[in-house]
Amino acid sequence: MVFDTNLIIQHVRRGQWLNSKAIIPVVVAGELRAFALKADWGTQKLTFLESILKGYPIVEITMFLTDVYAQIDAYSQGTLKLKPLPLGMSSRNMSKNDLWIATTALYFDLELHTTDNDFDHLSAFGLRLVKHSA
Repeated sequence: MVFDTNLIIQHVRRGQWLNSKAIIPVVVAGELRAFALKADWGTQKLTFLESILKGYPIVEITMFLTDVYAQIDAYSQGTLKLKPLPLGMSSRNMSKNDLWIATTALYFDLELHTTDNDFDHLSAFGLRLVKHSA
């Protein structure tokens, strides 16, 4: 499984470990550290965050991921000719980090665990999405 940023933030705030085998995209690690700085997290939360980041493999962005990234971006924009958006679904702009997070999950054929709706439209593309309550 792949963890989205918001799910890890939720666990850090509660001081709860994520009890699963998972990978963390490098952009999630960057978003987490940026969030911690902007939220002025104290030593206890920062230490817990670092232990989470050390406890899971961090997946770097590589050339192997770029074809999937391009397909997701084109699909989300409604311009992927080989796989158009389902009828009634409108195109959308995804943040670049969310594109990389979804790319990582799709490339490795893993579930993406999140608490938000940013990835919902990608279920029709084949993303296996697991939603957690906020």
